[in-house]
Amino acid sequence: EEEEEEEEELSFRQSTVALALLCAATAALSEVVVGSIQGAAAGAKVPLAFVSTILLPIVGNAAEHASAVMFAVRNKPDLAIGVAVGSATQITLLGFPASVLAAWAY
Repeated sequence: EEEEEEEEELSFRQSTVALALLCAATAALSEVVVGSIQGAAAGAKVPLAFVSTILLPIVGNAAEHASAVMFAVRNKPDLAIGVAVGSATQITLLGFPASVLAAWAY
């Protein structure tokens, strides 16, 4: 079977500039999220520990699952499965044991 070669969509320079811009935007937005966590937790009357250890990872993994869906739509099942399984594994390996340890602590 012949494997199709993907066409280069961006040059190396364009990719580097896009990566730098996206990293800067991600850093800026991360600062906004971190800065607003305390106010949001207090306003919703939810413990800060719950927001930072439970809600934020769930929202972060939602973005990973969205990218898995995007890869599936583009007919790249190997990437879609890799992203989805990796994301689920992160939650399983960190979230459940951390929840159990936190429950034991209280």
